[in-house]
Amino acid sequence: MRIWFCFIGVFICFSSVQASDSFNLPLDSGEEVTVNVFPATFEESDKPLLIWFTESYASRKPFKHLISQLNDLGYDFWQVDLLESYFIERTPNNVRSLNGEGVAAVLKHASEQARQQGKQFVPISTGRMSLVLLRGSRLWQLDSNPENGIGDLKQVVTFFPNVFDAPKKAGDAPTLFPIVSATSLPITIVQPTQGTYKWKLPEIVNALELSESQVTIGSVPNVRDWYFLRREPTDIEQQAGEQVPEFLEVLLKAGQVKEKTAFKPVQKLITKEATVSVKGLVPIAKRTAPNFELTDVAGKAINLQDKRGKVILLNFWASWCPPCVKEIPSMNRLAESFDADKFEIVSVNFKESPETITAFLKSVKVDFPVLIDLDGRVSDSYEIFAFPSSFIIDAKGEMRYSVNTAIEWDEPQVKELLGAMIQ
Repeated sequence: MRIWFCFIGVFICFSSVQASDSFNLPLDSGEEVTVNVFPATFEESDKPLLIWFTESYASRKPFKHLISQLNDLGYDFWQVDLLESYFIERTPNNVRSLNGEGVAAVLKHASEQARQQGKQFVPISTGRMSLVLLRGSRLWQLDSNPENGIGDLKQVVTFFPNVFDAPKKAGDAPTLFPIVSATSLPITIVQPTQGTYKWKLPEIVNALELSESQVTIGSVPNVRDWYFLRREPTDIEQQAGEQVPEFLEVLLKAGQVKEKTAFKPVQKLITKEATVSVKGLVPIAKRTAPNFELTDVAGKAINLQDKRGKVILLNFWASWCPPCVKEIPSMNRLAESFDADKFEIVSVNFKESPETITAFLKSVKVDFPVLIDLDGRVSDSYEIFAFPSSFIIDAKGEMRYSVNTAIEWDEPQVKELLGAMIQ
């Protein structure tokens, strides 16, 4: 069963809070996990303990303000940063490689405390840490064998989960890690409508339901991933962020597990190492570039197929992405290096409004068309998983090369490659 909710917020100013205590949990590996404790402002017996597994944003004012809001609603709050506990560098692959042992230890301790206090607990994660939360939850279920598979765990909440292995190069379809289909939990997914993986949500849900997870989906309109954790949020992001505590309370009620519902995680999990992406301009298997028609900021429609006969640099980007902005000058210089009848740059902006892009173009010089992929469908058809991502398309409309990061586009080797294709 799937349950959908939509939410729009209002504005309130920031406040902050500090942990009142912390404790360490030893692991079989010899490491320890530090749990920071933020007690509720007042005791409310029906409120579950919230356990938030963070990814480096614990010290940010918006997150501290969120904790304060939740404390004021009567929630005890634990904050756990596994990478910090393990003294591991914060990289996407390091997050993806965590086995979940630390999560399992925290959930075991929370379960023991819940039994003593007669309270439930709710593990929470964001982004890539959601992958680790699923792994750790399964380990805890198999090791502790809680009643009905979850004991006093009320549900798992994950904001804009990224549970995909990163493709080796741009244009490859991202694949789900095996833990997703091995998970059996009551799980709530909070998905922003402007999020990178919006169109992948059905794939995530279908995989979770293979092992009979109960999935509740909360949709947050007009915001991107990380909307309530940004240092410089837009007005809409700040408004929606202020209402996360209220929305969370709604979702916890909506995702209530029916009495005697049993959850059974898969016993044997297929192991999969996180893929290391190839950087720079790399060859890809020839295939026809998916056609599309989008409009630019002036409302002019441009169809990719109409560009046949030219070599095309197709660039996917966003104005909020610093590497995307950094590579624009070199793209401008590249465009000047070749005959416009034989080579053209076409850029596709990811889910930003014409007004946002118009304002951006007043401050940054862009010498090529900027098309607006307002719903993200075109980006999804090209399997875009990171920004910027670019493709070199030959004069016959075949994709030949891809780049999944920013590069200096007017470097000699890049110009030499393009020159050979144009001739």
